[in-house]
Amino acid sequence: MRCPTIRWRARLPPHHASEPSPHEWWPGRGNDIDDGACAWEKGSATAEFAIVLPSVIAIAGLLLTLGRVVSVSMDCHSAASAAARELVVSGQESSAQRAAAEVAGNGISIRAEYSERSVSVVVECPVLPGPLDVTPTRIASDATAVLQ
Repeated sequence: MRCPTIRWRARLPPHHASEPSPHEWWPGRGNDIDDGACAWEKGSATAEFAIVLPSVIAIAGLLLTLGRVVSVSMDCHSAASAAARELVVSGQESSAQRAAAEVAGNGISIRAEYSERSVSVVVECPVLPGPLDVTPTRIASDATAVLQ
């Protein structure tokens, strides 16, 4: 609903009879005194901003948290691959633990399962809990390598 607008014209003597005064109101010149906003519309931009800003902040926080989860997931998969490779080469779980810790950082846990011709490694990596605990706190990744 559009508010009724009141247009004012300056009552100054014209400087020339054939040209309009620069102080007179002309459409499109941007010299309106009233901008057309009614009393009930004043402050609506502030209210809309107060509603939109928390939503934008929540979405940005969720995107950052999901980015962190994806990053830790990729590091955890790389750590599982490195641990499986180290188990094939050295055969010691302590060296596999060190190799995985170099890739994914501290706080990881490794579980190795041997079969006849392969070794399967499961690495669990910690993730900082996100807002409202919507993201996992630990991510598990596995890798399998063939024994030589």
